[in-house]
Amino acid sequence: MSLTLHQDLQASRLRLEGQFTFEAHTQFRSATQEVLDATATGPITLDLSGLSYLDSSALGMLLLLREKADSKGLRVVLGKPSPAVMEILKIVQFGKLFEIQEG
Repeated sequence: MSLTLHQDLQASRLRLEGQFTFEAHTQFRSATQEVLDATATGPITLDLSGLSYLDSSALGMLLLLREKADSKGLRVVLGKPSPAVMEILKIVQFGKLFEIQEG
């Protein structure tokens, strides 16, 4: 998986590409901690348009990010999920936990 970060004091956008699996946990944790430390007001948008797949550990990492962001008064937005990823997010009902911006 590759990550591209764009941020300023008002918002951060992290673009994820490829397959988001357990193997990416160190890279994801490092990038999201940088975002959490730098973002003053939020939101933190994860651009999922380049993801072809995410596994259960990736879903867990998203939940941990949400928990950490909540503790800082920030919100996490899942942006433009690919059709395959959107199907997974619907199955696990992440729309109840996250704002999901389609297309």
